[in-house]
Amino acid sequence: MTTEGTARMRLRGRRLTMVLTIALVVVLGGCASAAWALGRTRAVPMPTGYSAGPSSDSTVQLSAAASEHPRADQVRQTLQRYFQAINGRDFDGWLAVVATDQSANQTADDWLHRYSTTVDSNLVVVDVEDDPLRARLMFTSVQDVAFAPKSLPVTCINWDLTYLLTDHDGTLVLSGIDPSAQSMTACQ
Repeated sequence: MTTEGTARMRLRGRRLTMVLTIALVVVLGGCASAAWALGRTRAVPMPTGYSAGPSSDSTVQLSAAASEHPRADQVRQTLQRYFQAINGRDFDGWLAVVATDQSANQTADDWLHRYSTTVDSNLVVVDVEDDPLRARLMFTSVQDVAFAPKSLPVTCINWDLTYLLTDHDGTLVLSGIDPSAQSMTACQ
């Protein structure tokens, strides 16, 4: 083999080593991120006495675990205003409790249409955690099938969602839903 051929092989070997190193860093970074995200979602048992399904009660309740958090009542009040706005078809009330980026693409007419048949009830904050501030909430929604999620076209859904909250101008607002901590099932 010539000196030039040996030099090319070394160069290819270095490139391959660099590509494999970058791939390894990306894979390890993804695994670390997944482990971090999974570790942040602590398993909290269902609150004592909670029974999924619709009810006439649309008051947001705190589980014993959730009530231990120093901002629990503030979280409960924010969620209460949020669900009162949905159940009362109060777009302005809803705007007051969601972050600007959550409402940026919403018009009053679209929002009112989307929630026109929704009634949320049986609302229990299961847990409240920090960094970022978030609240796991179990509740039931009843709506016309046309307004149900396409992946679960039913009139009654039991939700288990984790809402993200943030302070905005001295007020606690909902800033989104944790996509890694949500589930929905049809009511029985």
